[in-house]
Amino acid sequence: MLPEWMVPEPNRTTSCSAGGRRGRRSFLSKSIQDMKKALCEELVTGHWAKQAGLWQRLDPGVKLVSAVLLILLAGMAKSLGVLLFLWGLIVGLMLLSRLPVLTIQKRVWGFIPLLTLLAAVPGMFNIVVDGSPLVMLYETSHPVTWFGLSGPGSIYITVQGLWAAMFLVLRVGISLSVGILLTATTPLAALLSSLRVLRVPTLFVMVIEMSYRYLVLLLTISIEMFDARTLRTVGDLPLRKKQELVGSSIGALFIRSLTLSEEVYMAMSARCYTGEVTAREKYRIGRLDIAWISIIALISIAVTTGGFVFV
Repeated sequence: MLPEWMVPEPNRTTSCSAGGRRGRRSFLSKSIQDMKKALCEELVTGHWAKQAGLWQRLDPGVKLVSAVLLILLAGMAKSLGVLLFLWGLIVGLMLLSRLPVLTIQKRVWGFIPLLTLLAAVPGMFNIVVDGSPLVMLYETSHPVTWFGLSGPGSIYITVQGLWAAMFLVLRVGISLSVGILLTATTPLAALLSSLRVLRVPTLFVMVIEMSYRYLVLLLTISIEMFDARTLRTVGDLPLRKKQELVGSSIGALFIRSLTLSEEVYMAMSARCYTGEVTAREKYRIGRLDIAWISIIALISIAVTTGGFVFV
């Protein structure tokens, strides 16, 4: 039989919107759950990179240059057919790389492109971009005057504004898909090493590598500290005590990160780290890489010389 202090109160509600204290606790728990989700996604990405797919077998430098080229083509494209072709090509590459295409496309088109569409909505109206009327929203024969300024006689959505917003959303979605395809099929060390193909400075690559690794490590430490504190907490603490615990946890995490950074620096110095990122596997350009380079070159030539990109 459980002690009385471990039995929940019968009148205590479990709804997240029941009260202020419950909302604060749910917010902290939700933040920790988001941290765990980020770590799980990082592990899943590493699992995808080990699959025997098409892009996993390509040289990281070739994949990086191809991704940059596809993003440039999507950004310069002025034809809806070209954008749809590029999107279909990326989806096909995801299928050949054994990635969860449906899940990835839901995430890609479910958030960032929608925000881009909201930002592009003002450009659809004739007040910003003049053009042919598509949907008439407001029209009057006597323009309204506010503080000496004459308002427009009509407000409508233009055909040109709608096409511009559609192109912007498609370009953003395609660029995100290309980035996910690159990062999901390439290990971190190999991806950072491939940046040398674009002549990225070594110091910049080292900062990216250390920032990424420290971010994952600090997330892990934060989750462990929160779980340890939860297991050692009995009952419901007052708000003041919770704030003190959070403050002490932040301070302990900061001190631990400083100590860890010193230890990592000494370990790297002892191992003669020069700042150059090296991958465990040695990649070489093979027949598959040459074939893919030929395909992407033909696609680029066909798109640019076919009158689809520059009009």
